[in-house]
Amino acid sequence: MKKFEVSYTLPYRHDVTVGISANSAEEAICIADAAATDGSLWDDSEEMPLLCDDFEEDDGGVLQFEAIEIEGDFVPRFSVVELRRKRKAIKACEALIAAYEEGEARGGSVAWEGLDEAFRLALEVVGFNTEPDPVFD
Repeated sequence: MKKFEVSYTLPYRHDVTVGISANSAEEAICIADAAATDGSLWDDSEEMPLLCDDFEEDDGGVLQFEAIEIEGDFVPRFSVVELRRKRKAIKACEALIAAYEEGEARGGSVAWEGLDEAFRLALEVVGFNTEPDPVFD
């Protein structure tokens, strides 16, 4: 069986506005350009708050798919890898909140078994292997 990457492109407008303190408009633009290049423009930091991140799609078109045959394995692009990482981070945060809520409901401060799961999820987010190591088990 052959493998294909199938994609489509939607025409849209992506409006992003961030707050930047600078000595001039030119300096603010340079700071924003550097942040877009290094990927930190959308971090919503105290130094550069994200004020607007909005998409407006052009609804006049019909999806036109393109298929390209590839060799080897499918490799996700950076944006998908980062999206998956963010989803894992949200799950870790939700597990941490649930552990504290469950513990409080039982009259304690934390449900330790839930905290262990939150910790495991957090380790996944930062890239630590959470699979048991047969050499040490």
